[in-house]
Amino acid sequence: MTSSSKKVAAVSFQQDAWSIAFHPFHSHNQLETTTSSNNSSSEPIAGILLASISLAKLFSGNDNEAYRAFVYEASTAVSSEATTKHVSTTKSNSKNVMAKAARVALADYTMRTLSKLLSTDTNIDSNGVKNNNGHNITLLTMEQAKHHNKHSESSTNSRRLQARKRNLISSMRKKEDVPYVLERTDCYVADNNNINVEGAVLQFFLHVGSHNNTTDQVTPNTTAVQDCLENAIQGVLSKLMTQLSSQECFSHIASVVLQRQLRAMLQPPRNASDTNVNSSSDGTNDNNATKAEKPDDTTSPIQNNNKYLNAVAFIADGSLLPRKSGRSVQPMQSPPAVPFNSPQESEQLTQVVEVYVGEFWRRFLKENDHGAKSTPPSAAATVTLRGMIIPQGVTLIVGGGYHGKSTILQALSYGVYDKVPGDGRELCVTHSDAVSIRAEDGRYVNNVNVSAFINSIPSGKTINGASISSKSDTTKFSTMDASGSTSQAANVIEALECQASALLVDEDVSAANFMARDGRMRAMIMDEPITPLLYRVNGLYLSKEHNTSTVVVVGGVGEWLDVADAVVLMKNYVAYDGLKKARSVSYQFSYGHVQYAGRGVVHRLPWEVKEEKMLREENDDDGGDDMDVDSKKVTTLSPLRRRPLSDCLLSKFRDAAVHMPEGSSSRLWLYSDTSESENDMVDYDEDDGIIDMSKCSQLVGNASEQLYGCGICILWLMQESQRHKDDDIFDLLDRLEDVLEYGGGMNAIFASLLSSTNQATNVPQEMLSMLLSSHTTLDLYDTVGFCYHPRRHEVAMALTRMRGMKFEILPEKPKEVDNSETSEEEAKRLEEESKKKALAELWANRRKRGINR
Repeated sequence: MTSSSKKVAAVSFQQDAWSIAFHPFHSHNQLETTTSSNNSSSEPIAGILLASISLAKLFSGNDNEAYRAFVYEASTAVSSEATTKHVSTTKSNSKNVMAKAARVALADYTMRTLSKLLSTDTNIDSNGVKNNNGHNITLLTMEQAKHHNKHSESSTNSRRLQARKRNLISSMRKKEDVPYVLERTDCYVADNNNINVEGAVLQFFLHVGSHNNTTDQVTPNTTAVQDCLENAIQGVLSKLMTQLSSQECFSHIASVVLQRQLRAMLQPPRNASDTNVNSSSDGTNDNNATKAEKPDDTTSPIQNNNKYLNAVAFIADGSLLPRKSGRSVQPMQSPPAVPFNSPQESEQLTQVVEVYVGEFWRRFLKENDHGAKSTPPSAAATVTLRGMIIPQGVTLIVGGGYHGKSTILQALSYGVYDKVPGDGRELCVTHSDAVSIRAEDGRYVNNVNVSAFINSIPSGKTINGASISSKSDTTKFSTMDASGSTSQAANVIEALECQASALLVDEDVSAANFMARDGRMRAMIMDEPITPLLYRVNGLYLSKEHNTSTVVVVGGVGEWLDVADAVVLMKNYVAYDGLKKARSVSYQFSYGHVQYAGRGVVHRLPWEVKEEKMLREENDDDGGDDMDVDSKKVTTLSPLRRRPLSDCLLSKFRDAAVHMPEGSSSRLWLYSDTSESENDMVDYDEDDGIIDMSKCSQLVGNASEQLYGCGICILWLMQESQRHKDDDIFDLLDRLEDVLEYGGGMNAIFASLLSSTNQATNVPQEMLSMLLSSHTTLDLYDTVGFCYHPRRHEVAMALTRMRGMKFEILPEKPKEVDNSETSEEEAKRLEEESKKKALAELWANRRKRGINR
């Protein structure tokens, strides 16, 4: 047959209850080589298939309660204005929190099921493809297509080619599944009012490959393409429908709902009032049994008048925390692994909680499953759990080497994510704003206020070739190559900049001089510029501005015992309450020494605004310099308001695209693919745009999919920062989070990068056309296949680590008046401020007299 110049057109059709849309790639690219054949005369078809089904039809065989479990409350539906800051607070009520969790879990289970069906079904046989009406059709998930790309390069050695295909099938079957349940770009549940279906719709993308297995070069018409697709997808969708209505699927979803609800009980939401927080006057929890009753539809994610746990994390009894190996995410078998048990007879650490999950999801959580105890009929909508909390404040995890300290901290680090059933850590949950902190030698830092930890550092200034003793300002610290201590100080401040609720710190991977400094070293080095984290953690938690807790793994510096609010003592992988012993040891070693605030010798510095007299340098003609007292300057220990510098965005990162170096899962490179003239590259550095996230330990799996999502979000943030000139990093992250959570997810991000709008369509054919017209989307498909929805903290880490990115400092926002303060409290506060001011003036006068002498 003669070849036809006509290209394959997009097609759409109905397959039982499913709506199917197929769109070919606009141009031949690497993705299309996945269907390459030794027959050069064949005309390949390569594109993306989008399958959609309404949840009402998907669960039509179940009772109506199954469908309602995925539907948001109508009164709290998010409008098109969801991209503005601080969207309706009622959207976070318990019903919607559970519906959101159910949607994410359903999409996750769908892709896990499709991965199994498409790797073990007849899609990939010994020939690599499936024969349909003269065409070989290959359906793969986006992740499989990425791997298939790498294994299906043309080769003249047919035996070697067949071996590669067999290895591909083996790798697909043996590859460890990521045990975390995250939102993803290739499958999601969306509210759809634009097509002829009801309410919420499940949608997923598949990669389609085909080539003609005849000797004639044929371009199939639209009908032939549709017939091929119908034959290829029919069996897959039939098996998928059965799996999505199974007990296993609902148990998978119920486990995620339970994790989300348990996490919501730890602390009030960010910026929420603390009227529901229950704590005693000394800051400790006053309840051993915390119940979460059924919420009404306008309250917090748990319920009205609930007593929060006031905790950073919760680890249920029976959890299996250790992994099979250092390179595996699978749980270690028990034995030898020791299941976790909360400390016996510890009123502070051991808690019994009742978590509300609703009557529908409760039926899929078996008795004694996930550590659940028998539930009376009157509490058929709750799950009772016993476990250990990590309370707010300063918590130490201590113990001998290889006794399980770092294993617990690692479990807490990943506790910000939901896990699949069987992972062992399903009920080890951590507040979603907890951030791991470590030293990061060599990282890039720009305009960060590290004065809370780094008081002053040599400026390197010289006059007439001689160095002078001037100090640089650490309120705007910048470096291309941070040391261990300065990098960790910057990491802490940047975590506070994003309102981290807790800092997770391991002594083993921290800078020793940043963590603590003993008396002998203080005597040796009198002008040490570093204020150790040890001195700041109590003030950081007591600060009204931050109220940030710290969890520290300690095994070598006993001074940490002086500042602890709670101590978990690990011995032979068993947890004990070590606070009583810690305070006894602290008292014993402090006896006869000057103690701070009646407990221990370690100074517990407040985290507050301070007033300083700044010295002004006036250089004389002869090279000398006189020091004159300048006016008072108010500085803060807290992060300054920063935002990306507009000139930097326009000169260095205009039209930037996301690139991931081959074989790397922890590095990104943002640069423009367009050619630039030499005039445009005057300030260009070869390292500009490089992002190294190798030390960011909370990235999941091999990190490439989540890291790529961070890169896409950075492109969006740079675009939004040009529209909102008064927004700092925190404000921009708020906008990003609103779009990701309530404004269309990652597809809305792609849409805004393409059309300068945050509106994403849910019409299948329109969506495919939009996505495939974007180089950003095609690069995603070609590089990692899909990406995960990243946390705001990982996005911020990637942005602030991007070499060449400059940040400008914005004025501070006006302080909000705290009307909750009583007249007595206000008088006390004013009296304290008056005393501090008088004391500051006294010392200022003494220093002035000393200078005059």
